[in-house]
Amino acid sequence: MSPTEADDETEHDAEHDHEHDDEELSEQDELDIKRLDVALSTLDDESLRRGLSGITEKQRQDLATQLNLPRATVHLGDALAPLVRRKLHGLSVDRQHAIATALTNRANDSTVAALGDRSEEPSREDLEEVLPAVIEQHGVELVRLMIASYAVSDAPVRPVMRELLDTDDRFSLPDASEADDDAGASASNLPSFGLVARTPGKAETDPERAEVLEKRKANKAERREAAARERKAKAAAQASRREALHAAKRASK
Repeated sequence: MSPTEADDETEHDAEHDHEHDDEELSEQDELDIKRLDVALSTLDDESLRRGLSGITEKQRQDLATQLNLPRATVHLGDALAPLVRRKLHGLSVDRQHAIATALTNRANDSTVAALGDRSEEPSREDLEEVLPAVIEQHGVELVRLMIASYAVSDAPVRPVMRELLDTDDRFSLPDASEADDDAGASASNLPSFGLVARTPGKAETDPERAEVLEKRKANKAERREAAARERKAKAAAQASRREALHAAKRASK
């Protein structure tokens, strides 16, 4: 568990998104994804503003990219919170993870500092020792979001974070349906870090899942087209350089 660990994992997962399309999620993975969505969706305004105030300049620019916002909007101050809130729900989990990592930047740093040498792979007892002070400083909602974001990561601390979400009342989350009702939003799509859980025939019977699959197909097609355009441009540039070289050789004779 380190300040940059979650950022590195998100970038790695996003880069390899296309390599895992055929894998399936376990029930625990699905639960982790739901809980991250709920933890983001149920942030109160004060916690969201506090989280936004703690992000770095790079994270602000990344946030604009993740939420498809003009870069100038990430400097709106208090006006940024309601704008971000409207964009949070229903994002792909790799984007939600990146956003959660940014919002919990300070809480994570405080936790790492308090753990000291134990921060790489803390036990539940280690976390229970340091988290009360972190909660007092940053608020329980941001700490709960931090825990939920680690629960969808590949960090060694993931099982401990899952256990805290399962058994510690301070970090309990409402069901996804309850969170949707409270937020006045529709049920969320639940894509993964490059994965979509598949059950035979489910896409035909679940319109939301079918929509997720269609979006993923469209994204893959777009990536393939972009790669093809890049290859074509490189080939054209190489051909142009070869022609220029041949012309120079002919002129020198």
